[in-house]
Amino acid sequence: MSQAPPAKHSLAEALQSDRLSKLLGASVLATRVVDAHDGTTGRAVLELDTLNDTLPPRLFAKFPPEDEMQRAFVTSAGMGKREALFYEVLSSEVPVRVPRSYAAHSDEEGEDYLMLLEHLVDSDCTFDNASSRYSLEYVKQVLNAFASLHAAYWDSPRFSTDLSWVEPPLQHEIAIELVGLSLDQHADAMPAVFREMADLYLSKADAIHQLWRRGTPTLIHGDVHDGNLFYDGDQPGFLDWALVAQAPAMRDIGYFLAGTLSSDDQRNAAGDLLAHYRNQLQMRGIEPPSLEELWQQYQWHAAYVWVGATVTLAMGDAWQPVSYVMASLERLHDAMETIGSVEAIRSAL
Repeated sequence: MSQAPPAKHSLAEALQSDRLSKLLGASVLATRVVDAHDGTTGRAVLELDTLNDTLPPRLFAKFPPEDEMQRAFVTSAGMGKREALFYEVLSSEVPVRVPRSYAAHSDEEGEDYLMLLEHLVDSDCTFDNASSRYSLEYVKQVLNAFASLHAAYWDSPRFSTDLSWVEPPLQHEIAIELVGLSLDQHADAMPAVFREMADLYLSKADAIHQLWRRGTPTLIHGDVHDGNLFYDGDQPGFLDWALVAQAPAMRDIGYFLAGTLSSDDQRNAAGDLLAHYRNQLQMRGIEPPSLEELWQQYQWHAAYVWVGATVTLAMGDAWQPVSYVMASLERLHDAMETIGSVEAIRSAL
């Protein structure tokens, strides 16, 4: 990857004009931070004064968070380095809409990274679309985009060559601790499926993670909640690629359907939507698993989404507002009960 100065963790240092000039290959005379906040990573909207007419007037920047514990977690998980590699290596070739990358860098340790991306607001993109656009047609549009992404890298030999850095999803030991913490703090206010899944995960975490790896690998986004989706006109797009990985396609599909479908659609349409996705893969030249296999994998991977939400809940408001996480868990619990996730995982193990 390209060379850049040593790790810088304050907003002012991370976005110095000389550093931006080196990464962009253009003289940056001045920068103004229009908006900035810390989440999983640091984020800022920058106004640039440059001598390069090909650069837009504003860019969206991603860099290490200032909170030391959060920064250590992101580094240990490789999230900043992985996302920077995605924008440097893959963003221009994937067959789905993603933010345009103007520059991306990470050091080898993943402690220092900086991505300078298209500011999607300036491209008239829309967000929070599950609430404003929700319908079965909306869900199918996102499934179609996933089919294009997954088909392009289905069982790709490149995972052994130039895409060897795209690894299977990591299993973080801290997840066990955080699921246990959420169980202690919130079990009394949760439905029975919350405790059932937590107890199963805490006792069988290694086996469950192996279960989630069963199937033909492809390139997955890995974190497909509504906050990581956008629309450009009538085209869905995907942002926040920090969890990009090689894994079975149902890691994405199960995540999206379990976290998105209304209760009625979960009960009445989930099977048809899986059949639609399977058909989209076939139209793109892929011979996918049977519908029965896809349904089984859906049962398993709905619980993968649950683990992510439950871990996030243990962090309070640090990663996502607790109110947002609780609303997500309410939908996930309904989905898991409807499709029988806990019993399906027990049976598979």
